[in-house]
Amino acid sequence: MNDQAALAPKTRPAGTLYAYLSLFLVSASAAASYFAYDVVSPLGDILEKDLSLSSSQVNMLYSIYSIPVIFLVVFGGVLADRLGVRRASLLFTGLFTVGAFLTALGDFPMMLVGRLIFGIGAECFYVVMNKVMAKWFKNRSLALAFGLNLFLCRAGTYLAFFGLPQMVEMMDSWRLVMMVAAGITAVSVPLMFFYSVIDRRGEARGFTALEEEPEAFRFSDILRLPRAFWIISLLCLVYYAAIFPFTAIAPRFFQERYGMDREAAGSLTGLLTLISMCSTWFFGLMVDRYGRRAKMMIVGSLLMIPCHLSMALTDINPLIPMVMLGLSFSLVPAALWPAIPLLVRGELLGTAFGVTAMMQNVGLFLFPLAAGALRDSQGNYTGAMLMFSSMAVLGVVLAVMLKRASTGPANF
Repeated sequence: MNDQAALAPKTRPAGTLYAYLSLFLVSASAAASYFAYDVVSPLGDILEKDLSLSSSQVNMLYSIYSIPVIFLVVFGGVLADRLGVRRASLLFTGLFTVGAFLTALGDFPMMLVGRLIFGIGAECFYVVMNKVMAKWFKNRSLALAFGLNLFLCRAGTYLAFFGLPQMVEMMDSWRLVMMVAAGITAVSVPLMFFYSVIDRRGEARGFTALEEEPEAFRFSDILRLPRAFWIISLLCLVYYAAIFPFTAIAPRFFQERYGMDREAAGSLTGLLTLISMCSTWFFGLMVDRYGRRAKMMIVGSLLMIPCHLSMALTDINPLIPMVMLGLSFSLVPAALWPAIPLLVRGELLGTAFGVTAMMQNVGLFLFPLAAGALRDSQGNYTGAMLMFSSMAVLGVVLAVMLKRASTGPANF
């Protein structure tokens, strides 16, 4: 850990305004990409019918997003360190916008290419976004900033699950709906131009430290990242493997398992995101005030286990486990992401976020495919739900290991 990696930003009111405006701009751009990422799930049954796809093929639109990211997101982190957040943010928003339009306009093979390009741009942008928040908030309310960021980002996901089924009914065309999603991502490019102006002026007026000049990157630097960082990255892999692949299949799961229509299934899936939107910022505030990051990750991972098990094996009203899952989805991210800048030297922060994103996307590649294959072979989603439960168990184990391994900041 190196808490002296950045100078403490000044706390004058104008500096605070610049910080939160920067937070809003990068978060709004990320929210646009979240909306486009989740456009596939509410349309899954329509895509299966209109394009004659299997569940595995629909889920491939999620998995292919992560294939290049597994190999390139570390490079994106290094590039963010070398280019700086302003130029890198423009590059990566432009890239994921191109990918979104290719997905909307093409046949199934072209949709796969579009999702691949979209994944490279979006995941590399998230690395830049995390660097922006660490730059402006590292010495003031960092966990709260991450919580507010997640609130805004997940608004994009919530709008996808809540609004897209109605949009399909109104437009009577899934392709037109995808074009709308692509158009929303295009707004992120001018937002990042505006952010570049804000960031440059903020630096000039001394509201934040200048970005550190990165050392010459060596892959051996990755191996020297602390043990606690690697545990967090593994926890990120297994935890998100039980969340995002689940939301990818959830509307179809609720339609099959509980006989819901498309709108009800989409709204119930969106409830998970709505709860996390409304509570992640609060848990971030608690982290800033009291610490206890590892304990929050333990509790959040524990909450997830009965959620997937109950929906797989019992006839419980799914509203109850979805509320619990939403609380879990608030606790773990609120503690996980702001912990990374506390463990990693500032000049390697972009690389560290890139490594964590790479680990996360290993799970986001493998588990949608596994869930689709289990559905196609078994005729239901029971096996997939049990698989998600096993990931939650691993999350508990890793969170306990993190608590024992943490020797850095107090109350970690």
